[in-house]
Amino acid sequence: MIISSKGRYALRVMTDLAEHSGEGFISLADISARQEISLKYLESITAMLNKSGLVNSLRGKSGGGCCSCH
Repeated sequence: MIISSKGRYALRVMTDLAEHSGEGFISLADISARQEISLKYLESITAMLNKSGLVNSLRGKSGGGCCSCH
C-alpha cells in the first residue's frame, strides 16, 4: 500500500492531536514545530481533515485543531 506524502502528514497530525487531546484546541504552530511540517502545508491538511469530519478546527487567537474522536 502506498500512502502519499499528504496522507503521511495527515496521520502525523492526527497522532499529535490524539497525544495532546486533553489540552483542548492545539495551535497549528505548535503542531508544525513538533512535527516539522510547514505551517502553510499544515493548514491545507487540517482544512482537508476538518472537511472530512476527522478533526474539529477553530480559527482565531485561541483556535487550532482538536481530535473529533472523543
